[in-house]
Amino acid sequence: MNKEIVSFSFGEVLNEESALIHIEKARTDIAGAYQIINQQLLLNEFSHLTYANREEDLGLEGLRRSKMSYNPVFLIDKYEAVARN
Repeated sequence: MNKEIVSFSFGEVLNEESALIHIEKARTDIAGAYQIINQQLLLNEFSHLTYANREEDLGLEGLRRSKMSYNPVFLIDKYEAVARN
């Protein structure tokens, strides 16, 4: 946008059908910046793949809501193990 970086994202091919998206960052004062970076990364780098794994939501409600808005095909339950002293 006017030669200014508004958003960025990167990921990698995870397997023969999936991409793993590690990070998406965008300016929040520009409407649609997150949506367009997600769309463009998948379109330009991973269009040959079936699935995109956007990693976990870290328990953050806003991030979870954003990820759910893409209507995921499935979700995987994650658990945490903590060692007691």
